[in-house]
Amino acid sequence: MRPATRTPGAVVVGTLVVLGAVGPTAAAGEPAPLPGDYEPPRSTVEVYTAWEAPRSSVSFFYTDPEDVGTEELEEALDAEDEGEQTVVQLSDQFLFDFGSAELRPTATRSLDTVVAVLEEGEAPVEVTGHTDSLGGDAVNQPLSEDRAQAVADYLVEQGIEESRITAEGRGSSEPVAPETHDDGRDDPEGRQQNRRVEIRYSEGA
Repeated sequence: MRPATRTPGAVVVGTLVVLGAVGPTAAAGEPAPLPGDYEPPRSTVEVYTAWEAPRSSVSFFYTDPEDVGTEELEEALDAEDEGEQTVVQLSDQFLFDFGSAELRPTATRSLDTVVAVLEEGEAPVEVTGHTDSLGGDAVNQPLSEDRAQAVADYLVEQGIEESRITAEGRGSSEPVAPETHDDGRDDPEGRQQNRRVEIRYSEGA
């Protein structure tokens, strides 16, 4: 069963029926085929934003981040605690086109959720751009800097105090995944994980 379309600002609590395997096409009355990157259910309760695929049997839907508490927003962003800081990793897949530092329209969904979290506090915010190793330092370092600045600029435009935010790029110097397989073949999935922007802020920011 699919959730009904809601106007912005609406909060809907729905119960999903976990779908079975489907082929590339679906007969009349059957659910539409799942996207190729669909992930099967991983928990009984999951909070996710309107642009993400369902991953559980019971979910909270929302279209306005301001209608949801900080804990739920951080869960939707897959935020992780690292000591006294909370870290949000945003993939460039939704933020930028390849080789570009101009934010895509899809970037606003995740970034607006980040804004809703950050506007509750006053702590410093660190925005760091990362790339994969393709292209070399001469390309990747300035690209990572420009991408971090683009995200920082968006946060400021949405009301986060500029004095709270620092932006820097680290090129390909801090990978979070290997970019080649054990046999030396290229690993596109690993490269994708490394192309990211990290947003760090103190707990209770």
